[in-house]
Amino acid sequence: MNNMRFVEISKIKLKNPIFICGLPDSGFVGKICSYHFIKGVKAIKFAELYSAFLPAQVIVNENGTIEPLKFEFYYKKGKQDLIIFTGDVQAETAEGQYNVSNAVLQFIKNYNCIKVYTFGAFVTPNPSNPPKVYGTANSNKSLKQLSKYGIENMKKGNIIGMNGLLFSLADKFGLEGFGIYSETRGDYPDPKAAKQLIKVISKITGLKPNLRELIREEKRLKKFQNKNNNIESETEIQNKTSRYIT
Repeated sequence: MNNMRFVEISKIKLKNPIFICGLPDSGFVGKICSYHFIKGVKAIKFAELYSAFLPAQVIVNENGTIEPLKFEFYYKKGKQDLIIFTGDVQAETAEGQYNVSNAVLQFIKNYNCIKVYTFGAFVTPNPSNPPKVYGTANSNKSLKQLSKYGIENMKKGNIIGMNGLLFSLADKFGLEGFGIYSETRGDYPDPKAAKQLIKVISKITGLKPNLRELIREEKRLKKFQNKNNNIESETEIQNKTSRYIT
């Protein structure tokens, strides 16, 4: 059985693009980041990836139709061409995450990608205000590039899931790999943490996405949190999370 199926929606030609990834993780930071960056720069979807490694469930759309969970590839042409990768969920198992990550890296290698950037959550009980951004890379040479974007090097810790695997496996395909993560408590959707990551992406790409919707969401979140830092109700959290299932 074929566990993965790539569907190319359109044929595109890109010049040495960089790859940007943000998948659902703690606080949905990676997904919120990629979702709003894609919308903010009006990136265009050109491919989808369906996989048996994803949970066995389907999404019911507002019009009553259904579709399986999937990953998506978008592109944006400019001074620096981009491929942006996101998805509804991550693969369920370690085996699935490794297999999907390797397949994705092979896919983007066919477009002559040169660098891989993954973005996600750095979980901490007491995030800074604004959240700090930390980074790591798959080589010492690459690591030195992060300082020019105001990113503090990670000194310890573990990076869980595909937001870590994709950049760590990049060197197997001859690609530079960078992992960049924003502080979050991780127990509710965190647009503030995601906004800090988008600021970094803007520096890397030279693009200035429209973030009006993200800023409105950040303000709405503040209204739900009182001075004692009470967390939103379970229903409110589910409502905020569901909008990022595409």
